Amino acid sequence: MTTLENTISLIRILPEADLDEIQNFAKKLIQKREANCPFALKSREDIYKDLEIAHQQIASGEYQDADEFIVGVKKEYGI
Repeated sequence: MTTLENTISLIRILPEADLDEIQNFAKKLIQKREANCPFALKSREDIYKDLEIAHQQIASGEYQDADEFIVGVKKEYGI
């Protein structure tokens, strides 16, 4: 059985919600390929989770001052 035949047989049995997830994943693959992006694209949910964690870290003082970070990067790379 070819890949296309396998895919069609799956499409026939999967519920609509699963097909939506597959379609979203395929869109991400296409976007990544078109952008030549070496990083995995994040979903909206993943971005919101990252933002929530960042807000928690800021609230608890777990962050580095941006100016200090830039100075450190410049020293590290001799800029």
